[in-house]
Amino acid sequence: MEYKREKLYLIAPLLLTAVMMVFFSYNFYRLRVEWNSFFQMAITNEADRVESLVESTVGGGGDPIEGLSSYVEHSKLLKGVKVEFEGREIVVPGSNFNGALEEKVLEAPPFRLHLFFDTSYRKEINRHILFQFLAGLVINILLLAGIAFSLRLYFYQRLSFDREKHEKERLKSVSIAISSILHEVKNALSRLNMLAYRINKESPSEYAELMQKEVRRLALFMEEASKINKPITLKKEKISLERLILDVVSEFSDIAKAKGIDIRVDVEDVPIFVDCEKFLIVLRNLIKNAIEAVSEQNGKRVVEINAEKTDGVLKIYVRDSGGSLPEELFKPFKTTKSGGFGLGLYSSRRIVRAHGGDLKAFVNDGWTVMEIELPLEA
Repeated sequence: MEYKREKLYLIAPLLLTAVMMVFFSYNFYRLRVEWNSFFQMAITNEADRVESLVESTVGGGGDPIEGLSSYVEHSKLLKGVKVEFEGREIVVPGSNFNGALEEKVLEAPPFRLHLFFDTSYRKEINRHILFQFLAGLVINILLLAGIAFSLRLYFYQRLSFDREKHEKERLKSVSIAISSILHEVKNALSRLNMLAYRINKESPSEYAELMQKEVRRLALFMEEASKINKPITLKKEKISLERLILDVVSEFSDIAKAKGIDIRVDVEDVPIFVDCEKFLIVLRNLIKNAIEAVSEQNGKRVVEINAEKTDGVLKIYVRDSGGSLPEELFKPFKTTKSGGFGLGLYSSRRIVRAHGGDLKAFVNDGWTVMEIELPLEA
């Protein structure tokens, strides 16, 4: 409810700007109407003066043509006059009928006057009003678009922030729950592990070995889960990237060979400055995931590992021919694997980011690609 109220408050400026634009447009419409009305009033006043001039001239027994000629020469609105008298049409000297003119017929017995007024002023002012209106309209539209874009960006960031906050609260709750049971479970696991070891030593069997394996797996899960919300501390040292990768590949060489998986390594002997133990965890997770992704695949089963240096950045690629990625890949406790915990990739990204880099995943040309980006340090 509070979020909806805040959204309404933020949309209010957009609505207010729209109302102002309508009011702005109406003002220009009123300005144009008033200007045209004023111009028509000016023409009417000019016609009245001409009528008075003719009546006073005729009343005094004079010729109105001469008076009209003088009036036309000095008038800014009246550009020409034609006089009808006893079936004849007389053009008043000084008249100019070129340009934009508006005709007004005036009865001044015994004369009928055709007055021609210059409308260029009216058209020029109307063009100016129209230009100002269009300029203002464009500014208002841009303002509306800017406000709309800002609101969209704000709500997108707010939504992202709320999701991130929710995720942090979820992780915090998980961490508190894990911490509360970790102490008791750790002691029980230690005793259970010792018991399984003794059973397997005194009477080796498949079940005793399976019990030891499950106990170790559960202990590993508890260890990883207990560290999920704690900052990562690093003990960096300079080491060969090629050596690290080859060491990890050798750990999986037997299982890869048994499953018919071809692991290809093409990495230069680049020195990197990392926490060796933690970075090994990252490489093990990525290579193990790649092997598992292609192990059940028909056709080619290939895992490729290579690296490249660009602009002070080292990029390490672990590719597999699986060609697909699950959703919510890097979220903790989200997994598609049977018996998985959903902490491997989450922990790997945390480790890489603690080194100042990033871990990304994407599909390219049918290959699933895990990209490690690390800054190259002296």
